[in-house]
Amino acid sequence: MRVLIPICCLSRSTTDENLFNAFASFGRLLEAKVIIDRASGRSKGFGFVTYETVEDAEKAREGMNAKFLDGWVIFVDPARPREPLPRQPPKQDTQQSDTGFTTNKTIGWCG
Repeated sequence: MRVLIPICCLSRSTTDENLFNAFASFGRLLEAKVIIDRASGRSKGFGFVTYETVEDAEKAREGMNAKFLDGWVIFVDPARPREPLPRQPPKQDTQQSDTGFTTNKTIGWCG
């Protein structure tokens, strides 16, 4: 079983290798990845580490949460499934006038 742990508040100078080395002592670490912005090529300030077991991941979370890495305090949170968004009825931007014509609230000039 693979266990993914998100890491936030990383320094812009943190590399995959730095992240791997910081988390390797807590168990069998499979991967460490810093997320990079495609446009700028710079770190987005967060990343992920993947452990082989839940026990190793829990040790890493306890050992590295709120600790310094490359001069910044990092936060290690357990991954959670994404919550579904509540369904909302579609908004109606149109109103019916007394004459039976429908008008919308769009403001602007077209033509």
